Amino acid sequence: MVRNRGGTQPSPISQADVLEAALRVVERSSLEDLTVRAVANECGVTAPAIHYHLRGKPALADRVVEAVADRIRIVIDPDDSWEDQYIGLVRAMDRDFLRYPGTGMRALAADGPSAAAARLTTTALGILHRGGFDESEAREIFTATYLMFVGWLATRGRSQSGMTHPALAAAGGETTGNDGVDALESALRRLFAGTRDGNNKERGRDEHREH
Repeated sequence: MVRNRGGTQPSPISQADVLEAALRVVERSSLEDLTVRAVANECGVTAPAIHYHLRGKPALADRVVEAVADRIRIVIDPDDSWEDQYIGLVRAMDRDFLRYPGTGMRALAADGPSAAAARLTTTALGILHRGGFDESEAREIFTATYLMFVGWLATRGRSQSGMTHPALAAAGGETTGNDGVDALESALRRLFAGTRDGNNKERGRDEHREH
């Protein structure tokens, strides 16, 4: 399990080398095109050298997805509104998942545990809690935005292949997913506005009952 690093002396390949090579393969193409052979070619070694570190394609793909999710840089400005903080998180996720096609859908639709996904979820719920929402409200808003984002990632995947879902096309959304993340942000802000209005009405009814 050796490769040449621009000289005559071979050096051993590490798990970190394999992961970085796999990330480059996905960045150039997509997660669907990730194979042990492609990573071996990227590293300049044979496929058995990759299998030594990773047990086939599923393990390789899972490690790539976890690495991408873990690399999402979360910057929270405490002076921003909770809406802006939440959208900043979504934009960061969209940016990195777009850079590595196919990883977002796999990360958010995975059945197994993910430390990186748990970090993103905890961050999102923390923003909502600081915004004044209780546990139940925060969970409902998170669920709604999660479902929206999964749909957005599916739309992004189609747009990168030059396709549009027939339902979006029928609604006049031929460019949705291929025209930047502004469409998703607009939808999220409408959802947040409805959430604020609903909470204000509920609080108003509670105050009226108390009096």
